[in-house]
This record gives sequence, structure tokens and C-alpha cells, in this order.
Amino acid sequence: MAATKRVIALSTTPNGSSIIILAAFWYNITTGITAKPTASSQWSGATAADNTAIQNGTVIEEIEPFPFPLGVQGTTIKDVLLSRWNVRNGELNGQGPNVYYGIFNDSVSGWSA
Repeated sequence: MAATKRVIALSTTPNGSSIIILAAFWYNITTGITAKPTASSQWSGATAADNTAIQNGTVIEEIEPFPFPLGVQGTTIKDVLLSRWNVRNGELNGQGPNVYYGIFNDSVSGWSA
């Protein structure tokens, strides 16, 4: 079985005194799976199998920018990105990404769930 990617650097952009890393985070989903038949990865290196997993909803991809000061060590950047993945994965673990999908608040009943 191939290793599942977790963090992918999509771009690196210098911005004056900082550098912005645009990162894709991939999370395996086992609860609350929602298919997204037209979805595909923003990473050009994604395989057909990767995109199928994203479309099936068994993997979700979230994209986030991270600013760092110029000259920061590569190991620090990697640690920050992996730490972010670990935190978000913990949030998704067990509840799934769609735990609040469809709930609403109205002026009569309050919250629906």
C-alpha cells in the first residue's frame, strides 16, 4: 500500500520580508463521507487515484497559506506545517468533516441540531 500524502507545498512566494508557503493538506475521512464528483486536487502531481479519493470523499484537501520570515529554517517550516496537519486531523478524527453540514438557526426554533 502506498503512503498517503499529508502535506504538500503548492507554491513558495517571497513577499518583501517574508515568504508565503501555500500548502495542501490531505486528510483521510472515514466518518461523514460526502462525495464531490467534480472535485480534484490543486496539486498538479496528484494521481488519478488521488483525485478519485477526493471525488469519493474519502480524502479531503484543504488549502492554506502560511507566512514565514525570510531566512527561517526549512525544518521549522516543515514542523509548523505538520503540526497544523496533526491539529486538523485530530479535529476531523471521529466526527468527520460534515458534522455541522445542514444545521441552521432560525428566529423561532433556534438551532436545528
